[in-house]
Order: sequence, then structure tokens, then C-alpha cells
Amino acid sequence: MDSVFVDKKVERETKFKELVASTWIQFPKLGLYCEKELSYHKIFCKIQTVLSFRKLAEYLDIQIFESGPHTKYYLELNSTDAFGHYNPEFPIKLREYLLPAKTNGTLFTLTLPIYEGLVRNTAREFFIVYQKLDSNPKFFRKEADRYLMLVEENRLDPYYLNRFILFMYPAFTDNEDPEESSRFVYRKGDETLEAQVVKELVGFWIRRKADGTDTEFVLGLVDLLKLYDPEFYQNRIVPSSN
Repeated sequence: MDSVFVDKKVERETKFKELVASTWIQFPKLGLYCEKELSYHKIFCKIQTVLSFRKLAEYLDIQIFESGPHTKYYLELNSTDAFGHYNPEFPIKLREYLLPAKTNGTLFTLTLPIYEGLVRNTAREFFIVYQKLDSNPKFFRKEADRYLMLVEENRLDPYYLNRFILFMYPAFTDNEDPEESSRFVYRKGDETLEAQVVKELVGFWIRRKADGTDTEFVLGLVDLLKLYDPEFYQNRIVPSSN
């Protein structure tokens, strides 16, 4: 019985690895209708044309969400009284499988232009927004706790995240009193990120801080950047002179 279980586990992992590699290669052809989506929703949309959340959970042999409005088949992105609390194991599992090019030079050569054309901008935006939030851990934690409280009390305004539209600007503040306002590390040029994308990504990272998976998700993002975008990553981790 144990050997049968092990064989099935190996077979499942092998199939998933093959699916991940083929998805990377076929990514430009997936879900052309997804192009209308904003930011990372476009990438999720394209991936879901080949892999539902139900199937992903089966491959990884875990529940993806511990709670929230999402179903086995799609993300519910417009809920005002709940949000998806990821299983802490989920981003750890993703890191095991989602970068097959780390150990396959041929696959890296094939997928580098795909990353550069379809993934790079979004990956960089995720990292840039996270860096600014993480430059003030107290603010980051406070906003996550506030968001969690508003959701739990069913008081989250549908336009709540609009307060972060100008988050990447150097003058962004959460308090007009200079003595009370939060301070952030600012890097010249970051304010050029599209405002609607910024608020979406601030929302993503606040939710990940709230459900406790932000560290593992950002470690996966760092893996991605180190592999496909090392110069950008190195430039971003050099202390800012601003």
C-alpha cells in the first residue's frame, strides 16, 4: 500500500512539473481574452485557462485557502466582507515547482523572452510596492490589522484601496501632521507606476500581511527575480540614497 501511495505521489508530481514547464512555454498563447485584465489578474487569468484552483490543490495535495470567498474554480475579487486567507503551505509549495528553469538551461533560454515580454513588468511592480510597504513595518502591520478588522466587521468600503492610489509618490502620507505621519524609503522613478496597479498591489500585500503569508510570497518573488531579472533585483536591494 505504501509503495502504491508513493508511486501515485511521484506520478502526480511528475505530471505537475510537466504541466508547469509547458505552461511557461505556451504562456503567450494562453487566454488571449485575459489581456483586458489589470496587473496580476491578467497572469492569474491566463494560468486558470489550463489549471483550476481545484486541480492545483490536487497537484499540491493541500488546500489553497484556509478561508475566504474564493471557490475551487475561480477567484472572487470583489467581496467586501471576506478575502482569501491562503494556507501558509501554499506559497512554500509554489516555490518548489514554479521555476523549473532554475535547473534546466534549455528551458531558461526558451522562457526568458516570455518572462521579459509578459511577466517582468508585473513581477517588478509587485516587488517595488512590497519594498515600500516593508520600509515601514509598523505602517505595514497597522494597515493589515485595520483591513482585517474592517473585513471581519463587514465595514470595508468598496473603494477603500483608493486611498493608496498615490502610495508610490514621495509625498504620500497617512497623517498631515509631520510628527505623526509615516515615513518610507523612496526611490526615484517609483511614482511612475500606474496608480490603479499600485492600489491593487498594495491591497494584495496588505492581505498577505493579514493572513501571514507575505514573507513566503515575497521569497518566491525574489526567486523569480534572481533567476530572470537579476540586474533589477540587485539594483533594488542596494540602499537608496534618496
